[in-house]
Amino acid sequence: MDLAELALIIITIALVSIIFFIAGAIVGRDWSATGSYILRIIVVAVVAVFVIPVFRDAAGQFDLNDLGLLVAFVLLVIAVRFIMVDELTVSDDWLAAIVISLLGVIMIYIVDAAADALFDIRLLAIF
Repeated sequence: MDLAELALIIITIALVSIIFFIAGAIVGRDWSATGSYILRIIVVAVVAVFVIPVFRDAAGQFDLNDLGLLVAFVLLVIAVRFIMVDELTVSDDWLAAIVISLLGVIMIYIVDAAADALFDIRLLAIF
């Protein structure tokens, strides 16, 4: 791993952190953030940046098509529920985790497609 790949990983984690902050703010209707909430968002972003490509590539190796993405999404929902949603004021924790994860994944793939089209860089193709 050279310096450019490390910089790309750090930029990707920062972008995904911003995406999950926006998704959490939309669901929780609160745009303020404490230090512990920001740390929780960064942990969820690290999980998302490393879990999604690993399961996508593993499913491709075993010819399971989209099953790897489904498993990665379920793991992301669980991570969001137990790491990030505890700081939000929502009525249903699991529903909030599913919506945050869904909004986050959609925004991540939009940013990934835009980066691929504009700069010829795949953000989620780390491995």
